[in-house]
Amino acid sequence: MAKYCGNCGTQLEENAKVCGNCGTPVDGSPVVIPNVKPKDPEKQKKRKKTVRLILGLAVLAVVAVIGLNFAVKYTGYNGLLRKVMKAYKNYDIDTLVSLSSDMYYYGDEDWVEYYFEYTVGDDLDYFDSYVGHSYKLSYEVNETYTLSEYKMDDMLEEITYTYYDFDVSEISKIVVADVTITAKQGSNSESLERNIVMSREEGSWKLLYIE
Repeated sequence: MAKYCGNCGTQLEENAKVCGNCGTPVDGSPVVIPNVKPKDPEKQKKRKKTVRLILGLAVLAVVAVIGLNFAVKYTGYNGLLRKVMKAYKNYDIDTLVSLSSDMYYYGDEDWVEYYFEYTVGDDLDYFDSYVGHSYKLSYEVNETYTLSEYKMDDMLEEITYTYYDFDVSEISKIVVADVTITAKQGSNSESLERNIVMSREEGSWKLLYIE
């Protein structure tokens, strides 16, 4: 005579002890309870502490990377470059003068102002001629490099010749940023390649030249 599960009605095998469909014991067959070890509360606490510690260290690592990127971008010669290019776009000659090397104090008082008025003004006039008067100006840094020792010596010699009262030993490093400056208005655009030459003088970064 066929047997059926009293729980779900599924037909059972002749010697079945549990229902193959729902797992209900058949004819008083003992239910086997799996041997599950009780959880150790102390181990659980330690595991939770470990997880929290790992998550905390991961957050600190992310914050450190963000902070480092911010420092690199907004301080040192990178920070100076951002200020120079902002002043360049706004034709802010006073700011360019304030960011410039101390060597200019040893030359003609108005020379540095004239220099930036001519250099930056000539570039902006060029953009006006080829793009129009309502263009938007942007720039891209193609490369940033430190002058080699012999090239730096050549530049320091030139500075000494022009500004003989300036102590070139104040300059410990010279960095050049190769920049592409682009003016765009509608479908018209024009670009210029410029070198922003910066010097480290007694712990501070200064603008030497825009070439």
